[in-house]
Amino acid sequence: MGATLSLATAGRSRVRLLIVGMLFIATTINYADRATISIAGPAISKELGLDAVAMGYIFSAFAWSYVLAQIPGGWLLDRYGVKWVYAAAIFLWSAFTLVQGAVGFFTGFTAVALLFTLRLAVGLTEAPVFPANARITAAWFPTHERGTASAFFNSAQYFATVLFTPLMA
Repeated sequence: MGATLSLATAGRSRVRLLIVGMLFIATTINYADRATISIAGPAISKELGLDAVAMGYIFSAFAWSYVLAQIPGGWLLDRYGVKWVYAAAIFLWSAFTLVQGAVGFFTGFTAVALLFTLRLAVGLTEAPVFPANARITAAWFPTHERGTASAFFNSAQYFATVLFTPLMA
């Protein structure tokens, strides 16, 4: 009985380690997507001829929609489940980030409006990620391990900055 319980505990521990590792990777990518525009900002400004005010709107668009979408994102998680909402969020934020590269084909107000709209869309679709991480942690980790698990995936935001800033620059 003791050996069976020990094997079951070891299996759960490995699964939890895999889960927190996946949360770390998803959060790292999440933050890399957010940081991309700030690193590319000077080049975007020069290429599209945008002034500091236009860039300010573009940079802040993400935060506006991210803040507004937190509660609806949590509701979506409760209504449809973490697996489907997280998968949709990853797909959509990645697609919106990718499409931002096509803004260079436009100029003036069209470029600003398109980039602003895409940044709003990225913020909107990234909003469920941290509530999903918290929900996954609560479901998979016992109370005495949740702080460590949360610290692990939260550290990914700084890991992304350390890893991707030099690569993107």
